[in-house]
Amino acid sequence: MLFLNSIRLIFVYLLLALASGCASSQGLPKELSAAGPILVWPLPPEDPRIQYVSSVASPEDLGISKGFFRKVFEFFFGKTDERIQQPYGVTADSDGRIYIADSALRVVHVFDMPEQKYWSIRGTNREEFQFPLGVTVDRERRLYVSDAERKAVIGFDRGGTAFMTITEGLQRPAGLAFNAMNNLLYVVDVVRHEVLAYDLKGKLMFTFGGRGTEKARLNFPTNIAIDREGRVYISDAMNFRVQIFQSDGTFISNFGRLGDAVGDLARPKGIGIDSDGHIYLVEGLYDVVNIFDREGQLMLTFGNAGVGRGEFWLATGIFVDAKDRIYVADSYNSRVQIFQYLRSGG
Repeated sequence: MLFLNSIRLIFVYLLLALASGCASSQGLPKELSAAGPILVWPLPPEDPRIQYVSSVASPEDLGISKGFFRKVFEFFFGKTDERIQQPYGVTADSDGRIYIADSALRVVHVFDMPEQKYWSIRGTNREEFQFPLGVTVDRERRLYVSDAERKAVIGFDRGGTAFMTITEGLQRPAGLAFNAMNNLLYVVDVVRHEVLAYDLKGKLMFTFGGRGTEKARLNFPTNIAIDREGRVYISDAMNFRVQIFQSDGTFISNFGRLGDAVGDLARPKGIGIDSDGHIYLVEGLYDVVNIFDREGQLMLTFGNAGVGRGEFWLATGIFVDAKDRIYVADSYNSRVQIFQYLRSGG
């Protein structure tokens, strides 16, 4: 009887604690409610083109509160890893889900904004992730994750169940992108210095690149983006440039050089494309994002080194969604920062 009474007292205490916690979590997401002054680039009197929106480090930052039973579970068994530790790849789908590959925790964080839910994917039923890096989604909003240590790309359905594993030809897969124009999945392999294109059944269709410094050759490429017309953009890291290809791997152009001037590419990392065809490139050495036009001319730089809003510390991946929201994996600040591209007249 004493034991049962103790359990009842603990349960009542837990209900009160959870109730007070729920009451304090109502209203705007924490990051938005304390966002501070509007932060834009460039500064006035020029017309703003990039605006800081928010920062995501945990579900609470987006107003996603834990359910009652989740809190009960954590009360007795301890908290699970929900706070982002070291993000690398980031993507978002048309339903408002944000996917973040966390190479330190070895998970993919999933923030479902419309449903106000959070969960994580830790691998397949047979094997957990070892070093997840790249993430992308196809037209059916299925998720694909590159695992560099497993030398594999794994596909997951909307429920988070693995339905496919690609290993053919892979040595060190990193950046991923889905091309809606030809329904192919593109995988950047750092060690092979190539891009490999697969159909959605996992069959290797073709490759392009190969190590070298000549045009169309790659030298430790890392990240990839695909524009609305199906063109492929590669962050050719150790050639200190961006290379642009047709969807079949035919070379179009490249730009960039090693240097310390504004717009030079000392440590090019994540790459993304907005609806106007502007090219966003994370510059890892100087902790900024450079924006180029289609010809490779620098248009704007935003961000700087630091830990505050709009500041980066060894940023890695970047993704621009269909609504021109810009997601930057701010790796050593353990967060993803979200910005908005403001189109002319917007």
